Amino acid sequence: MSKKRKFNEIKGILTDIDGTLYFKGTPIPGAIETILKLRKKGIKFLFFTNTDSKSPKTVLNILQDYGFFIYKDEIFTPIIALKEFLSKFPSKKSFFVTTVEVENEFQEIPKVEGTGIPDFVVLGDFHDNWDVNRLNLAFKYVLKGAKLLGTQGNRYYLAHNGEPVIDTGSFIQMIAYAANITPKIFGKPSKEYFLQALKKINLSSDEVIVIGDDPESDIHGAISVGIKAILVKTGKGQYFDPTMAKIKPYLILDSFSSLTELF
Repeated sequence: MSKKRKFNEIKGILTDIDGTLYFKGTPIPGAIETILKLRKKGIKFLFFTNTDSKSPKTVLNILQDYGFFIYKDEIFTPIIALKEFLSKFPSKKSFFVTTVEVENEFQEIPKVEGTGIPDFVVLGDFHDNWDVNRLNLAFKYVLKGAKLLGTQGNRYYLAHNGEPVIDTGSFIQMIAYAANITPKIFGKPSKEYFLQALKKINLSSDEVIVIGDDPESDIHGAISVGIKAILVKTGKGQYFDPTMAKIKPYLILDSFSSLTELF
């Protein structure tokens, strides 16, 4: 059986967003129309991302402003996963190194005060207050026993102009290395994040595909839980060299719109 024919059994798509559906502030050509076409064929969608500088509502608004037809409950971000985790510990206190917008999403979570030591250190994108002292304080808390929670594991991302920028995962690993601990990661490529995504879309691993532009977070993460992973040659994917890579996507497509050829 050809790879193409196997897609007749697929019921859902877990798709990355930035670099896959849009890039440099512009929708990928044909992406909006492709989602509409696949919806008509009965394909379910979950738009899951590593974006950790914005609230889930902002992520949804950005996509809708671009013209994508997407429902609120189809968005899954590390912020949602982190909320679900922290809600299980209502009495434990946290210290946040994130953007103000993201920290505002956790107003019901107890915060550390004064000279107290938090139970959790939450480290995410903090570009709106780029202060190394915030990282150093987080490090000190971890040394004193706080559990390090990372919003996602990306080493770098591509900025609005397409230039690479150090991402959250690199800062998390820096603190983890310095403190000699293992952090808990909530976004891609965490296996737990992919398993949560399957639960959200209510399908099994053999009923979905993952499509994304990042070999490490999207493709490797999907493979780790037994999901067919498709790399698109947009965003980070434009630099992927299959002859040099250790990570092997199930398929490589020119762009998200190429999906229509498979269904």
